[in-house]
Amino acid sequence: MYDKKLAYTIKKVLEETPHIQYKIKELSQALGLRKHKYKDLIDTLFTLAKEREINQKNRKYYAVKTKHSQHIIGIFDATTLARNRTFAFVKADPEDIFVSSEDILTAYHNDKIEVEVKYQRNGKKYGIITKVLERANKRIVGTFQEYKGKNYIIPDNSRIHTNFSVNDISTAHSGEKVVLDVTNWGSKEYYKLPAGNITEVLGKAGNPDVEVLSVIKQYDLPLEFPQAVIEELSDISEEISDDIISKRKDLRDLLTFTIDPASAKDFDDAISLAKDENGYTLYVHIADVAQYISTKSKLFEEAAKRGNSYYFPKRVIPMLPEKISNKICSLRPFEDKLTLTVQTRYNTDLKLISQTAYESIICSNARFNYEEIDEFFEGKNNLELDISETLNNMHKLSTKLTENRVKSGYLKLNISETVFIFDDEGHVTDLERSKETDSHKLIENFMLVANEFIAKELSAGNTIYRIHEKPEEERIIKLKEEVSGYNIKVEMDNNLNFVLQNLLNVLPDENYHRVFDRKILRSMKKAKYSVENLGHFGLAMRYYTHFTSPIRRISDLIIHHQLKNKLNSKQNPFSSSHLFKMAKIATDRELIADESEREVDLKNKTIFMKNKVGEEYSAIIIGVNKNSLIIELDKYPVTGLITISSLSDDRYEFFPQYSRIIGKQKGKIYKLTDKLSVQLSSVDDDVHFKLLK
Repeated sequence: MYDKKLAYTIKKVLEETPHIQYKIKELSQALGLRKHKYKDLIDTLFTLAKEREINQKNRKYYAVKTKHSQHIIGIFDATTLARNRTFAFVKADPEDIFVSSEDILTAYHNDKIEVEVKYQRNGKKYGIITKVLERANKRIVGTFQEYKGKNYIIPDNSRIHTNFSVNDISTAHSGEKVVLDVTNWGSKEYYKLPAGNITEVLGKAGNPDVEVLSVIKQYDLPLEFPQAVIEELSDISEEISDDIISKRKDLRDLLTFTIDPASAKDFDDAISLAKDENGYTLYVHIADVAQYISTKSKLFEEAAKRGNSYYFPKRVIPMLPEKISNKICSLRPFEDKLTLTVQTRYNTDLKLISQTAYESIICSNARFNYEEIDEFFEGKNNLELDISETLNNMHKLSTKLTENRVKSGYLKLNISETVFIFDDEGHVTDLERSKETDSHKLIENFMLVANEFIAKELSAGNTIYRIHEKPEEERIIKLKEEVSGYNIKVEMDNNLNFVLQNLLNVLPDENYHRVFDRKILRSMKKAKYSVENLGHFGLAMRYYTHFTSPIRRISDLIIHHQLKNKLNSKQNPFSSSHLFKMAKIATDRELIADESEREVDLKNKTIFMKNKVGEEYSAIIIGVNKNSLIIELDKYPVTGLITISSLSDDRYEFFPQYSRIIGKQKGKIYKLTDKLSVQLSSVDDDVHFKLLK
């Protein structure tokens, strides 16, 4: 009898060994078939040869040679498999390739693979993976489980789409987080799971510190600095010589202060504002990290590997050692510090007159946190007279800068981050939504002034830009069609910035912003680093780079070296090829930082919600798919699922173009922004709710 699955396996084996012609017995051995399948093998080979899917000559079978098959190198993306879909993608240039879950070989998320394009349909390419060229993860972090006498690892990363068998469990016990070294990648054809040995036990799953450590291990983030880097630190003096000071602009008598989060330990930016009869002069001072870290040093090499600092609740993995980040270069109050200053002159109407940059030395007069400054703006506390006057002038300038940015097409999305509240033992006790206040806007506006100017200054030569490409018009049109189903009209315009600005302005209330601000963000491309200046769409800027955070971003440290060389009439310290490489590293490491930080946030949220099963909440619908309503709680910044199958009052049909479901019999509609009463039913990798009547 012809066996479809056996036919697939036969073709795979023949394609992987195109130089071999198999007799039936040899092929049976290569396939590892048992005797009772021998008749099926003969029937299947006969059918395949008859339909010319394989070749047959002199009772030997071999692969059909394709003259025009296209093989492409790409990166395997298993995100859809994690969502129980039956297909995945290969990220390739110039377009992604669809791959059926049956045709992925032993590829796992982010593996570098070779894919053979089989056909195209509706402008999309479809293929099969023929080789895994490079593994993205040779170690897997997950939870160890014993089941019916066998040992397994359930990967923490859901995009690692299968469990793993364990050969050597070391000292692990069921329910513990562990690190598994993979020894083989299994076989889909023979239903063999990939396997490996446990090399490290991290601790009990569910413990907040263990969960953070598991993410650090999963993304292979560096916990220590190499010895060569530590040794270099001893050669860096904390003293500032008179010779260095003499070559800089001395701003130590200028009123200067820092504004940062209350938990901040490294302060890489400080601000000053002077007023006279002709207008205002804004000073943005940035720690001169490049003064201490040569481009040829081990410190720079290590910073380039890390790409950026990684920020987790209660834990930071810094790009630079503490001696640099928290001491020598941190702009702490009442300490002389070397800086690079961007000086911007405004007239009395707050119109920009001139800008310049130079090496400087400052001495900060005070350290403030955002809450203190906001309380001052709200009239809830008093500060020294000179600081009060300066802050009021800064607030006036910041308001004008915001107004100018909006006129240019700046897009302000109302998407909050989660603030975690911990007890003394490190357990999450509460979740809050972050708020952008006047103090945040002030610092953001002033940093944008500096970043834009430095991008213009370096644009005559090769440099690294922070770019945000214009979104594809088709995605904006699709977004327009979706919001039209919610009685929101959007007029199309040649300037997509103003189109999206208009959409943001016509959203009727906060709940609409909670839903559609996210959709606007997803309709746009992701910002990245590039040696090609393509502008920054979201900021509506022609020139933009990152200059203001050299302690925590390699891109900014590179820009500092370039600026210092330009100021001292020296050549660009980086070749164009080196800048291209560093832009890619900076982009890739930023993605890893985003993913790892997001994963820690999700872990903390699920741990927090596990103790609240049975509790009732108000929520809104923020997403709809064919299987679930995706909701966000009002009380906490937590998203969860209500499965459509759990809605027992009717059979519901999904209408993707308007993101809603409609009952076939009663006509009940569930759509975006709808308010619901829900009860938390269970928590696993997702947070599950049931709808209350």
